[in-house]
Amino acid sequence: MTNWRGPGGSGRTAAQRLRIRPWRDPRLLIGLLLVLGATILGGRLAAASDDTVEYWSVRSTVAPGDPVDRDALQATRVRLSSATKGNYVRTDEEFAAPLDELVWAHGVAAGSLVDKKSLVPRSRTSRSQLPLSVADGAAPADLGRGDLVDVWVGPGPGDEPEGKARVVLESVRVIESGDDAAALNGSLAQTVLVDVDKAQLHGSVVSTVAAGHVTLVRVS
Repeated sequence: MTNWRGPGGSGRTAAQRLRIRPWRDPRLLIGLLLVLGATILGGRLAAASDDTVEYWSVRSTVAPGDPVDRDALQATRVRLSSATKGNYVRTDEEFAAPLDELVWAHGVAAGSLVDKKSLVPRSRTSRSQLPLSVADGAAPADLGRGDLVDVWVGPGPGDEPEGKARVVLESVRVIESGDDAAALNGSLAQTVLVDVDKAQLHGSVVSTVAAGHVTLVRVS
């Protein structure tokens, strides 16, 4: 026979159960703290392990002597060795001079990092731009910016036919091809601008290309 304890005993048990708050359970709080701590620790470890640095790179290929345009630069995060990281320009570094006073000392391919030696003040550049008048058919039909050419000069109109053509400049880079402008003007010649080291450029070269028949042979 079961003894009846009256309504008081069961009522107290139900009340106690109703007063329990799941979010105040110590086990739940400890679990949440562990998850939060692991998240913070993981974030700090990931940040500490990320040793990449932002450097400047070029969006599109630039040629020697070109002015440095801010729009041609883009930030790129890379990880470089301690032996090479000092050779390139970081985005948090100042340039050697204001951008409008700088030119490219040598050609840089699209996507390449900006080498500190590739940027020089305009007054210190050793490069010159030589315009060449090239007759129709005396250069590759698809000649374009960045191509390397040998500049051959032979007898011009009215010269002695037995004169021989000779190379006056080797492996100079085309900065600008005037083929489109020549077509619009109906001209049979185009003006091709090439980059030349000042050491290569002397009076005899200028007079030769001005007086003779120029032919461009692409080498790259």
